[in-house]
Amino acid sequence: MKNKKIDIVLVILILVIVSFGVLMVYSASSYHALVMYGDPFSLAKKQGTFAIIGIIVMLFIGMKIDYRIFSNIKVAGFIYIAANSLVALLPVIGHSSKGATRWIMIGPITIQPSEFAKIATILMVSSFIVHYRNKLQKLHLILGGFTIIGVPAVLVLFENMSSAIVIGAAGVIIMFVATKDVWYYVLGLVGAGGLGWMGLHLAATTDSKVETTGLLQVIFPQYRLDRFRVWLDPWIDPKGVGYQPIQSLYAIGAGGLFGRGLGMSVQKQGFLPEPHNDIIFSVICEELGLVGAGCVLLIYALLVVRGLMVAINAADLFGSLVASGLVGLVAVQVLINVAVNTNTFPTTGMQLPLISYGGTALVVLLSSLGILLSISKYSKIEKTRR
Repeated sequence: MKNKKIDIVLVILILVIVSFGVLMVYSASSYHALVMYGDPFSLAKKQGTFAIIGIIVMLFIGMKIDYRIFSNIKVAGFIYIAANSLVALLPVIGHSSKGATRWIMIGPITIQPSEFAKIATILMVSSFIVHYRNKLQKLHLILGGFTIIGVPAVLVLFENMSSAIVIGAAGVIIMFVATKDVWYYVLGLVGAGGLGWMGLHLAATTDSKVETTGLLQVIFPQYRLDRFRVWLDPWIDPKGVGYQPIQSLYAIGAGGLFGRGLGMSVQKQGFLPEPHNDIIFSVICEELGLVGAGCVLLIYALLVVRGLMVAINAADLFGSLVASGLVGLVAVQVLINVAVNTNTFPTTGMQLPLISYGGTALVVLLSSLGILLSISKYSKIEKTRR
């Protein structure tokens, strides 16, 4: 197969989002960084450094690494086991912050294993499907595919429900693309809807001061039920759990159609907790308005569409499945983040991909998109002339 060049349209879209992300991290974090570190550029400089590292790794993978190496089930399995082992070891070797143990500290570097679990799951389930593609109609293999998805999702669920949802969604998208039967997914949607209803029911009928027990404590610990409660009415606890969604809505409402102007956010000045992280979309709305936020979502949409074109025109089944999973990974994270910021989804710690502050998430996601670029080299879609 003739070697081609990576998709320049994808590269441009990714670079635009990442560059905008560094700019918005500076804008959103300047007050926080000045107060905490005495330098308004502190967090933006770190984000810029990680962005450069991530882009270099992405381009290296896209141009020099043949994505088909990951189709080997032994290679994919090694990556999958390594990533899940890191997640499983978090209670032992993890670093706790704000009541959660999601990170591993290696000197000055903080690593979030759930980010590795996302791409590892995509590679493993895609490799599994390709390996058994002629027998995939058998129920035990279908269950095997969902088990591959379920193991990291359950491991991550203990400390990070939003990442568990993303892992599950990306994996299910791949399974949906690969299988003809739809009843599995109908059952899955019914199950997810049932869990959501149970969460709302428990939030409405249980005492917020009494902890759940048993399996319910794993799926719906009290802090998650509190988020359900304030999702329905943030004003029941305006100084506690409801504080973030209220301040987020204030920021979005204050932005109006065209925003206050870049760097002019009021809510980032001590009102929004860590505005450069999960809540950064609210700052975008406040500073750039509905028009600016709409442009950001449009660029994401273009990235997703271009990624789907790569998936549809991939040279082989493995490339198509991995590309579908990576596109789903980005799309689901954007949807959840925007939904949380606008209080149309209960509060959960989900970053806005390629924009929110976070070194591990940015480098790992850019590295993953490098695999998408590698797939694009061999796809049949028409490349922009150079």
